This record gives sequence, C-alpha cells and structure tokens, in this order.
Amino acid sequence: MQFVAIPSLTSGTRTYIGTVTDGGVSGGPYQVSVRVTTTNGKITRVQDNGTEGSINDDSDYAYWLGYGVMESDGMPAKLRGKSLSDVLNMQTVPDDKDHNVDAVSGATVWSDAIRHATIAALRSAPVSESESTVLAPTLTAQTCVPNASYKYIDVAMSADKDCTIRYTLNGTDPTADSTKAASIGWSGDIGVRLKPDLTKYPNGQVIEVRAAAFAKDGTRSDVVRQFYVFANPLSNAAYTATYSGVSAEADGITATIVTESPNDDNYNYITSLKLDSAHSEQYADFLPELFSRIYLAQTTEGVKPIEGHEQESQAVLLAVQAALNQALTASKPTLTVLPEKTTYANADAVMVTLDCPTNGAEIYYTVDNSNTLTGSTVSDPTKTGTEYENPLSVSIDNIAGGKLYIRAAAKKDGKWSGIVRKDLTFAKGVKKNAFVVDGTNYQSWADAVAAVNAANGGTIVLNDDVQLTEEDKLPDVACTIRSADGETKYKLSGSPLTLNGDLTLENITYSVSRIYANGHDLTIANDVETAWSWTGYNLYAGSTAESTAADTQHISVKAGNFAVIASGRGRTTHKAHVDVSVGGSAEVELAGAYMGATLDGDVTFHVADGVKLNQFLGEQSGGTVKGGLTLIISGAPTMSTGSYSTYKASVNRESFGTLDLTGAAADFITANRDKFTGFATTVMPTA
Repeated sequence: MQFVAIPSLTSGTRTYIGTVTDGGVSGGPYQVSVRVTTTNGKITRVQDNGTEGSINDDSDYAYWLGYGVMESDGMPAKLRGKSLSDVLNMQTVPDDKDHNVDAVSGATVWSDAIRHATIAALRSAPVSESESTVLAPTLTAQTCVPNASYKYIDVAMSADKDCTIRYTLNGTDPTADSTKAASIGWSGDIGVRLKPDLTKYPNGQVIEVRAAAFAKDGTRSDVVRQFYVFANPLSNAAYTATYSGVSAEADGITATIVTESPNDDNYNYITSLKLDSAHSEQYADFLPELFSRIYLAQTTEGVKPIEGHEQESQAVLLAVQAALNQALTASKPTLTVLPEKTTYANADAVMVTLDCPTNGAEIYYTVDNSNTLTGSTVSDPTKTGTEYENPLSVSIDNIAGGKLYIRAAAKKDGKWSGIVRKDLTFAKGVKKNAFVVDGTNYQSWADAVAAVNAANGGTIVLNDDVQLTEEDKLPDVACTIRSADGETKYKLSGSPLTLNGDLTLENITYSVSRIYANGHDLTIANDVETAWSWTGYNLYAGSTAESTAADTQHISVKAGNFAVIASGRGRTTHKAHVDVSVGGSAEVELAGAYMGATLDGDVTFHVADGVKLNQFLGEQSGGTVKGGLTLIISGAPTMSTGSYSTYKASVNRESFGTLDLTGAAADFITANRDKFTGFATTVMPTA
C-alpha cells in the first residue's frame, strides 16, 4: 500500500510528463508515456508522448488507436476536468488475468495504463508552468513539404470550445485584433492554409505561426509557436527513401530522420526529425526552430545554431547528421543534349553531356535504340551501364527514324542515385527524289521549299512519306503539296505546321496534329485521307500568337476527319473575317473561337450535303467571337448522336448568331432542328 499526498489545486496552467510500464494486449511490455496539461488543477489535455511510436505489435497498435483509448481530441474523454484525487479514486473493473476494463473509458488495458501514467505525471514536478488560466491551443505538428507552387500546408488549430484562436505569421505575438483561425480544407478543422511564395523565396521558406486562445472575457492563453517549411531538395547530393526512419546516436543524443518523396518524383526530402524523448523535452524551447533550419537547408551543413543555445544546437546537429549519413547518396546526374529539339532530323547527331554535382560520384549510362531494342524494357544503368568519361555523340542510324532512350545514374560509396532519362525522337529519312518541284528532284525539304519560294509559288510533289520537324518551314508563298501521280498517297506527318502563305493539300495521307493557317487560306482537297489518330487533327484559322488576315480568310475541307476552329489557339486574338466551308466526305467538329481565344471578326460556316457533323460550338468555354456568327446548312448532313455531340451557338451566352436552314432538306430540318440550341436567329425555308 502506498499513500499519495494530494496537492492542493493551483491556479494557472501546468504541464506534466508521466511514464509507466504496461504489458500490452499481446506484444508488450511497453513504456506508456503521456503529457498532461492542467488548468487550475483540473486536467484539460492528455497527449501521447511517444507511446505510439514504440508499439511494435499490430494488435496492441489497434487497441491503442482503434478502440477509443486516444480519442479524436487527443485524450480519453472521462479524464477531462478531473483532478489527481478524481483519477486516483476511479475504479478498475476486473476482467481476466490478462486484460482489465476500467472506468475511465470502458476500453482495454491501454486506457488503464493511461490512467496510471496520468497519475505518475500529476505526482511529478511540472515541466512547464504559467499563470495563464486559458488553455493554449494545439497546432499541427511541424511539417516540411516541397517548395512547389501546388503545395500547401494546412495548420489545424484546436482549443477549448468557448475560446477563439487568433494567430500571426509575422513573428509577433497574437492580440485580440489578430487574424482569427478559420475553416480550412474539407476536414472541418480551423486554422490557416500556408502557401509558398516562390517568387520571393525561390530557395525555400520557413513560416512561423504564433497562436493563442482568447476566452470570452478577452483573457489570453500562453502563445504557442510552430515552424512550417517549404524546402527545395538537396542540391549537391540526395537521400534514399527511409520511410520507417533511421536513427543514429552522437554524444548521448539519438536522432531519427525520415526521408521520402512527397511528390513521388524521386526527389527525396527530409520530412521528419525527432530526438529521443529526454532530449526532446530538454531542448523543447529551441528545437522546433533549429529543426526548421535543417528542413530548409535539407542538411546540417551551414545551419546556424540557435542564439543562446549554441552548444546544445551543435550537439543536436551532430546527431542529426549521423542519421542523415545513412540515407545520403549521390544526386541524380544532369543530362544535357545539344541541340535540344522535340524531333530531330534523321541524319542529326546529338551531343550528350552528363554531370553530377556530388563530388566523387561515378556516372553510368545506357543508350537503347528503338530499332534494335529487345522487348519493351530499356536498360538499367545501375546494372548494365557504361561509366561516363566524356560527352558522347548519338544518332538513330536508321532511315526509318525511331527513338533513342538514354538513361543515367550516379554512384557513390556503393549507393546509387535515382535514374535520369531522356528520349530522343528522330524523324523518318527520305530517298533522294523525295521532293519534286517543277521537274527538279530534291532530297531536302528545305531545298524544295526554297525552290517554291524562288518561283513565287508552285507545287511540292512527294515521292516518299515525309515526317517534318519543328525546324521545317512551309513556303512563304502559295503552295500545293501532293503525292506524285499514281495510287500511292504518301504520308505527311510530324510537328505542328504554321502557314506562311496559302496552302492546298491534295492526294496525301494526312498525319499532322495541328495546322495554324495564320490568316492564310487553307484547302484540304477531296482526295486527302487522314491517318488514324488517338488525339485527332485540328485546323486553326489563326495561330499560337496574335494573327490577322488581309482579306476574308477561307478554310475549305472536302475530306478527312478534322476539327476546324476559326480562331487561334490559347489566349490569342485572330483579327479576320473567316469563311469555313466543309463538304464532300469530310467528318468535322466546328468551332468559332477556341477556349480563351478571340476571333475579332465575323465567321461563317457552310456545311454541305454528305458531311458528317460531330459537333458545333460557336464559342467554346472562354472563347469569344466579336463579330457575327452564321451556320449555314445545305442538304442533309449526317448529325452525330454520341454523348459528346453538341450543336450550340455559345457556351458563354444564352443567345448568339444565326442558324440558316434555307438550303437544308425538309427531312433534315424535321429530324434535327431541335438539336441546334442557343442561336439568336433561325432562318427557315420559305413555304
């Protein structure tokens, strides 16, 4: 039997730590430790102080978190408001020899362990005390995330229900006029959402949050401080992932670190720092600020000690670095190619340079050619790589074109960095007489274009499939591109094309993702075929920049499957009157203005008999036609009935433009009139 002296209730706030040994449900014994806060002698907060991290049995862990032992507000509810005397007088209900159910929460032996740990805490000397009679708020634990524009940190705050939480972000203590904690995210928590300022702090940022609780009478709690960090990855080295944490000891201090990739991009960050419980308690006054400096630097090198705690800071830095050394490895190499292109000409040679900012690291690389690659998996430089010594020149070495897959990794002290990769695409080569202009053969597209320019217009005849790159330009004058006479429709493919003069395409297989007519006339003849494509083919009357047309611009499509847009692409303005005519066997989607783009002029669409019309949107979302919009239907085009088939004048305004059905077949009007919506005016045939 042990007699316990019951101290008298004291005013103000006190914090205590208590630890007991408990057998656990199946895997113990464990050191059960709690942090207990009292206000005016009554328990106002009970928090886990390291127990959770010590539980190594799944059943025990489930009892600890899953059966109401540590509830959502951080403590067993029946301990709230109790004094030491109240807790001592709680009765434990016998169960069996291995388990006890107690009157604290009706939970398992763990709840009884919390009760005993709480008693131990309240019988000890407080680790902190103040005269405040308002319980200070709790804040989300210190956090470090990547310094990326889409990242944020939600700092949740909680206090007694009758209190208001106010906070500051400028390093001053909150007052009754400071910002009030507000709802954040979807969790229902209150607090503040922190976002990085990449412009002002491109190298990372530490944000200090100070918060206090205010009672209804204006009384303020103690101020709590926490530091939250937006960091960049280590520049001259890297970390392997240590999701479960690694620990090291230096001068009696044990540090545990966790490194992981929050963005799942193979860049690992220090995301968790902890010391053993004794030193965490001993250094509580300065440790969060010191840790914030380590998070920001992502290393201990160059981190300044906390003023007034220089010796203790240095000891902590030594222990943390000892733990970090276990995860430290070489940075991923940098892989540079010259020239840098989206698609290379078939004969191009590309210079590849590798480097690694980690001193003493070795770099290994692999190069796979799609024409000789066996299977679908490229080589792994950590297994079959060649050690890099000097820049290397690579080429496709195949007239059919293809890809080169370059991979590289660095190694230091037997540990590998992540793998960096680069895929190089090479266009198909062509035979010597691939292009004919006015009876003269050319193997070079540039030479064929120069011949058309010199003649002030003409036709480029194709004798081979042609894949153009972003460096290949169209003629500056009116031009026709067609296959040589015969049954072969040679394929025209490659990067998006921008017109520098009027263009007509005849008797080819079309496989260019986008054409920007750039204010010029564009004609797709009735003998053109479109190759199958996942993404489809778009024809824009404008461009990717500001564009204009000297006269009314004509876009004519007589075959193939295209989306035809009378504006430019993106947030551009195309100043023109545009006349779009679709006929023959064409299958089309039509739009007056692309999303965010402006057509500064009138647009008229002519849809002839035999065309398949899959969609019509006079103005797409955010697109604007400043002039008039007219859709003229002739005969009986086929209307798509798919779920995405829309025939609307505008998605931005209720009423716009004219629908002209005077030339439409009667049966077409009967079957499809109601499918067209949002037109301000509809012109019908006269009786």
